[in-house]
Amino acid sequence: QKDPRRQAADVKRAMADARRDGDLRPDAVPGGPPEAQAAISDAGCSPEVLGLFQALLDEGGAALRGGAANPDRPYLQALQNLVGWTIGGYDTRPVPEAQAAKDADRLKILLRYRQPADPGTPPVVAMYDYICETIFGVPMQRVGAEVVQPTYQDLDGNFVEAEWFEADLVAYREARAGRPTAPVLLPNLYPYQLPRRPGRREEEQTAQHWILWYFHYREDPLPDPSDAEIDADVRRALAAVLQQRGLGPRADYIWYRNPAMSVPQVFHVQVFWILPAEPD
Repeated sequence: QKDPRRQAADVKRAMADARRDGDLRPDAVPGGPPEAQAAISDAGCSPEVLGLFQALLDEGGAALRGGAANPDRPYLQALQNLVGWTIGGYDTRPVPEAQAAKDADRLKILLRYRQPADPGTPPVVAMYDYICETIFGVPMQRVGAEVVQPTYQDLDGNFVEAEWFEADLVAYREARAGRPTAPVLLPNLYPYQLPRRPGRREEEQTAQHWILWYFHYREDPLPDPSDAEIDADVRRALAAVLQQRGLGPRADYIWYRNPAMSVPQVFHVQVFWILPAEPD
């Protein structure tokens, strides 16, 4: 393991090079509330943040630069203070238009996909069948006649009867014929607000907020891949996205396991990626 003093010196040199090349924001104004500055400063000296920072500035010719981030608030903020384009630790919120879309989509899910008889307190929207259909292409089937389907009140105050479907996992398993379902990387429908920087293309100006989804059958436990496995899956899926979109082979990325998943029924990780800024 590298000596911390040597690692710190390497980081200082990398920061100077990055600031010169435009990869590091020149202002470097610390973010986060005043009471968190000590914790953010400590996190900024941690091997986790320094190691990821160095990976993001690697000049060894790697097409994809990045890795796993610690999702704790001080660590995310320390990384953003260094790099600029990554998500912060204290200002995580969806873009304004995303919240309205999320509310409308929640009602659509309640009306179409089977929900538990007891949704809990506070009530939780069951998302497994929705994810199966929209992310993994699992065929759906109507619920049995014995299932009581409730009436919901829509955003305009009207009462609408649910018509529930659920994943036909038997048909999906037969169609897969034993072949595993690969993780799927897709844009987050409700992206977080993220910093912007100069760039020629949108993918250079602000990080793209995506999600890597992992499939599992209803009766199986949630997947629990290692960090190394997730990182390999992210890199593989991101390389395919870049190729499909004609964006070239290069990108910087971070990912993390969300400690408070809004969709706990399906394992997934948050992924943020950005294209390196092209020189003028």
